[in-house]
Amino acid sequence: MNAYTTDTHSLYRYLTNQRKRLSKAALRAFEEADRGQAIIYVPTIVLCELWMVNHAEGRRFDFGQLMRDIQTTTQFVVVPLEFDDVMMFDEFAAIPNDHDRIIAITARRMDAPLITSDGQIIASRLVRVVR
Repeated sequence: MNAYTTDTHSLYRYLTNQRKRLSKAALRAFEEADRGQAIIYVPTIVLCELWMVNHAEGRRFDFGQLMRDIQTTTQFVVVPLEFDDVMMFDEFAAIPNDHDRIIAITARRMDAPLITSDGQIIASRLVRVVR
């Protein structure tokens, strides 16, 4: 079974039916997970950012319901920040945004390519990406 990690904007676009804003490869990864053929790791910081983006965009979805859905679904697996992740901050210093750094570190730890269009993460070449 394939596994992916998602960043915030990719997951937000998928959840809010802005799928045209996703690349074909990113959309395929989410759809593969929907069919039960892949899992998507969701770093906990992505959930925090998802709340922020949702509020900034006028609350396009019920955040509480989304959290309940994510807890019960099989395609999404929430991955908490661990001490060893923080210890990798120096290695991932090429990614200037702390949240993005955590997301990339999580992708590396889970050995799952990151679904992202973030130019700084891609340019860092620290993780495999689906873009």
